[in-house]
Amino acid sequence: MPVQKNQPYPSISIPRIAWLMALLVTVLSLGIYVWTLYPGAGPFLDSFELQMAALVKGVIHPPGSPQYLMLGRLAMTILPGPSPAYRLNLLSALTGAATVGVVYLLTYRLTRSLFASGYAGLCLALGLHFWFESIITELYALNALYVALVMYWLLAWHQTGRKGFYWAAVVAYALSFGNHQSMILLLPAFIYVVFITDRAMLLLPLNLLITAGIVLLAALQYLYVPVRAAAQPPFCNYCPGLIPSLGDYVRGPLLEYLTGGPFKGQMFGMSYHALLSRLPDSVWEWNKEFMPWGYILGIIGAWELVRREMRPACLLLLAMAAEYIFVMGYDIPDWYTFLAPCYVIFAPLVGYGALRLWESFKPAAGSITHRVYMIALPGLAVLTLAAGFYTNYRPIRQSSSSDYTLIGETLLESTRPGAWVLMPRPSSTAFYYSWAVQYYAFEESRPADRVIVPLAFFTTWDFDLLAPAEDTLPRLVMVSTPEVNPPPGPEPYYLSWDKAAPQLEADQLLEAQRRGTRPQLIVLDPTDDRVQEWGLLAICTPDDNNLAGYEVVALAGDPPTPLVDEARWMAIQGRVYYPSGAGEPGCPND
Repeated sequence: MPVQKNQPYPSISIPRIAWLMALLVTVLSLGIYVWTLYPGAGPFLDSFELQMAALVKGVIHPPGSPQYLMLGRLAMTILPGPSPAYRLNLLSALTGAATVGVVYLLTYRLTRSLFASGYAGLCLALGLHFWFESIITELYALNALYVALVMYWLLAWHQTGRKGFYWAAVVAYALSFGNHQSMILLLPAFIYVVFITDRAMLLLPLNLLITAGIVLLAALQYLYVPVRAAAQPPFCNYCPGLIPSLGDYVRGPLLEYLTGGPFKGQMFGMSYHALLSRLPDSVWEWNKEFMPWGYILGIIGAWELVRREMRPACLLLLAMAAEYIFVMGYDIPDWYTFLAPCYVIFAPLVGYGALRLWESFKPAAGSITHRVYMIALPGLAVLTLAAGFYTNYRPIRQSSSSDYTLIGETLLESTRPGAWVLMPRPSSTAFYYSWAVQYYAFEESRPADRVIVPLAFFTTWDFDLLAPAEDTLPRLVMVSTPEVNPPPGPEPYYLSWDKAAPQLEADQLLEAQRRGTRPQLIVLDPTDDRVQEWGLLAICTPDDNNLAGYEVVALAGDPPTPLVDEARWMAIQGRVYYPSGAGEPGCPND
């Protein structure tokens, strides 16, 4: 039954058939996501960062996502799959598919239509951006699930008046900040629903006390950051570090970290002209997500919902507007990935628009035209979903993507314990590969924490009790670039360029070679200005079709000075590449 203007909803409960249909679209989405799932480490810098941090119980860039790291560690432990990285990718598939199911229920509460709800959920599931975020390691699939849950429970509370829905929304909203702090953007919509539904939920002292308790308990997630940073895990990006004085630490490094650190200046950092140029780009991204017909249906749905049900319309549009305004002003290269919450909120409008068109053009019941219409319209809906699937499948499918795995594992197999890997400069295309090889080094050895935090730490704050554990020689030492300072981890797993550079001078390398203490040196980018005076031996994948990196085996000169023993030098000298001029880079089959 369609919703009538200014009339109450015909039913406040969701029938069993709608729950079953929601489960069906969830399972279907999950099957598609698992089928196209990215198989290993990567593919983006944030993916590597999350995978490494979850693997070694580390810390990521500000403001941190402690809940994701804890859930990620659990997923790496209990989910099925061939590797920890695969299992973390699978967590995105599970949360992405769950989001589709919740969007189905949210749309059903607006439309009371199984057809429109299914169409809305599958439009989201097969959208280019949402599909991709659901098959890789990223924060956005879980963030999308929280957005969908909060919006669903707020709408359900508004429709039914049942306080259980309100408290479910409060709990989900409070917990969501442990994954992504952009959830603060839903606060205006949250307050709006309280204002139009039951203001006493925020005004009564008991309710305020309960809400404050829920918020404080949820905030305890962020204890993960100082506790894990104090433990000096092998990976700690933008690490707030040890705690010499609790008061100074909370007011200083910890507060700076939790409020965004060096990324604060990028929020609302777009110039007026840059913002105007981004607007058409955002429309293009929206069209890629929903295809042009979905985009048009969503606009129709928004208009019709405003006309017929102003309050639910304001809930959705207020939440979407806050998210959109923030993204438009966020001065980062991959700004479009932050549109995921907007897509979640827009999808029910697509379903609502589809229903309104269905109702507007439906012929009179019983006629031949009506029977044809009842077949043709669902067929057209299936056709548009199939077109979206066909368009997005090829660029989305990641199940056979193995470059990072192949090269990372090849480099790892070619190194000796304690090898130094020179991280390329961040602008280099090889920069990501340095993160891949470090991830696989962590995955292979699962390094233990280097500092033990006793229980007394939590009661006495006696920081002299932090006892260093026995150091072990890491498989790899990542030597960071001057641009990455401090490195994303402590010694011995990382070494800053300032500290490493004096040991990489020619005379120091020769002296270390003479004494037998020179670490094996691995280079990933032969165009780096820091390696121009070295002789490099290509490290190739087993099939010789891919170049993984180079081992430093000589100092350039006439003649060159070998940095390996004589027997090995005699065997390899004809294959050595000198970036300053001689030899050929690459593998035999390049």
